[in-house]
Amino acid sequence: MKSRKNQTHNSKDLQQRRVNDPVVIPHSPFRSPKSTNPGAALLSCHQVFKSYQAGNQPIPVLSGVSLQVRQSEFTTIVGQSGSGKSTLLHLLGTLDQPDEGEIWLNQQRIDNMPSRQRDRIRNQEIGLIFQFYHLLPELNVLENTLVPYMIRHGVWSYLLRRRTLIDEAKELLEQVGLSHRLTHRPNQLSGGERQRTAIARALVTKPKLLLADEPTGNLDARSGNEVLELLRRLGELQSLTVIMVTHDDRIAQQSDQVIRLRDGKVVSVSAEAA
Repeated sequence: MKSRKNQTHNSKDLQQRRVNDPVVIPHSPFRSPKSTNPGAALLSCHQVFKSYQAGNQPIPVLSGVSLQVRQSEFTTIVGQSGSGKSTLLHLLGTLDQPDEGEIWLNQQRIDNMPSRQRDRIRNQEIGLIFQFYHLLPELNVLENTLVPYMIRHGVWSYLLRRRTLIDEAKELLEQVGLSHRLTHRPNQLSGGERQRTAIARALVTKPKLLLADEPTGNLDARSGNEVLELLRRLGELQSLTVIMVTHDDRIAQQSDQVIRLRDGKVVSVSAEAA
């Protein structure tokens, strides 16, 4: 086990590394620093069911899913298309509500909260990254990154804090390698740059939990590797709990926990992959 002095030294080294350093994913596994209480579950769900309607016919998507994710852990959810991965991630991120079951975040039940309260939890404690970025096309990189702050504070309060918030956003954009792209709009960016903007937007409010739905699925191999390496570095620096949906078993094998779904059910959970 590393000493506290070595851990501090490693953290400084991570901060000094540049985003565009060479990325070698097989030799840089997603190992997150454990919390002071390794057994503590930051997020858990219990017997979660979800169906959607197709005409008069209910289509079951999740059928009794239960799982736990510890603090500062990197978890991947894998499974074939239609297994319920994205639906589960949307429920965990309070974008939707289950038909049955419970979802808990930081010892607080969140699935049955009123919509306004769920919106607040999502803005303050959860970061979301999507395969297709979901950036606002009329805003530049800096403005897109600041959107969560605008939502949190409202117009007048945001304007009062504007200078401080802009400085924080610029610092984060520098960490993701976009300090030279602040005034560029999404249509002027590469796919990798758009996803890095989306990552900065997800992390600007310093959430406890980061949810990523196929964040490399729309990228070429090199850009995808850069995004994965970036998530690993920022996860370590900020002690994030990360849950990623992926089809890539190579990524899953490097995570702290792998949850496999099939036909809306958890069929296996493997921890501490080698």
